[in-house]
Amino acid sequence: MLLPLFASAVVAAAAPPQGTASPTAPTIDSLLQGPADQSTDEDAGSARTQGPVPYGELNGKAYDDALKGAAAAARAAAGPLEGGWILADVDGRRLYRFQLQGRGYGSMDAEGAWRDLDGGPRLRGSGFVDQVGYAADQLTLSFHENGDPDAVVVTVKPVSSGGWSGLLRRHGEITQVIFRRDRG
Repeated sequence: MLLPLFASAVVAAAAPPQGTASPTAPTIDSLLQGPADQSTDEDAGSARTQGPVPYGELNGKAYDDALKGAAAAARAAAGPLEGGWILADVDGRRLYRFQLQGRGYGSMDAEGAWRDLDGGPRLRGSGFVDQVGYAADQLTLSFHENGDPDAVVVTVKPVSSGGWSGLLRRHGEITQVIFRRDRG
């Protein structure tokens, strides 16, 4: 019985005296804006205090420019190998799909994953590329399939048509291949 009496006494002590207004807590917006001064935004024709510009009042061109700048920065951060690639034999039969991530900003470093497309209707294998060796005149990818101790090695060079051409060494066999961007 003492607990309810004690709780009501604490609440009464914390309450402001009768007839005075309780202070209002600041809003997050008011904290982010800092102390309000009474200067106005003449261009907007409003008496709004200075602070962050609401999204509705952003200049459309400035917003578009910011988006374009962010996209350009993302492209600059992407390396030349960034994206999906298909490795096919010279007859066009798709053998592997690679997803590569370059480190960008002029770096020749990259990492990636592979998926075997030669397994028919079932997924035959997939995994991470163990090593990516890239220079302007040659690309080498090395990975292991299904616990096989021998690495699968792809070595290709750029060709005038914009793609890459070279060799696939897998299971003791050498196959002539084409390496191209995956367009979908």
